[in-house]
Amino acid sequence: MGRLEEVLPDELKKSAIACGEELVLPIRNRHKPTVDRHEKPIWTPAQLLNILSAAPTGLRAFFDCVALTGTRLGEVLALKWKHVDLERRLLRIEHSLWRGQLLSPKTAASTRDIPLGCALSETLRNHRENSLHQGPDDFVFCKKDGSALDPDVLRKDALYPILDRLGIPRKKGASGFHTFRHSAASIVNDRTGNLKLAQKFLGHSTIKMTADIYTHTSAEAERDAAIALERAIYGDLFPVVPNIENRNNSVALN
Repeated sequence: MGRLEEVLPDELKKSAIACGEELVLPIRNRHKPTVDRHEKPIWTPAQLLNILSAAPTGLRAFFDCVALTGTRLGEVLALKWKHVDLERRLLRIEHSLWRGQLLSPKTAASTRDIPLGCALSETLRNHRENSLHQGPDDFVFCKKDGSALDPDVLRKDALYPILDRLGIPRKKGASGFHTFRHSAASIVNDRTGNLKLAQKFLGHSTIKMTADIYTHTSAEAERDAAIALERAIYGDLFPVVPNIENRNNSVALN
């Protein structure tokens, strides 16, 4: 055996294959993929309301748009007034802002129209009336000079201080504006029970991505699922299941 044996853990030594003077590891050990099993955080509707209420006045419309549309941060920052149809209450996603450049959306499915609720429509209408930049090619959310907002500044100087003041825990690298997107997906799925609708809302190319990454279940929803399963099995006997179970204890099993 060569030098490799000296640094290998015992469990790998046992599974290694001797090949002349070298130690060859099985493919399953050398190329076994690593999977991040940590579920990404989401905010509850109550937490989202508190975050929006605590947003600076000049950024309230921006925060509302991020929270109520489920869009990616780059997509919101790339919005121009020509993409906002307040009469039809639609938001058109055609670009994403990345490092100051307007790029095509992440996938073909990312180019989409997002329906606006009454509250967000009114917020955007008021925002436009008070904005210094109202032209079709002006950014909806911008600095005083009309240039695009900086995502890092928004995160560090606006979002993080709000979370800290509200006592909402934030994990390093996992509590940025993308958490609004996870939260929106979970709420849409939880309230509608329509995963396909959540997929369309988020602009995902596959429903698997929506299900595996962007939807989370609440404890209340999980309990409702357990009760629904019990009722499906026991039907009208559901309220007296304990009695049935006790009576069956005396039955001999063949």
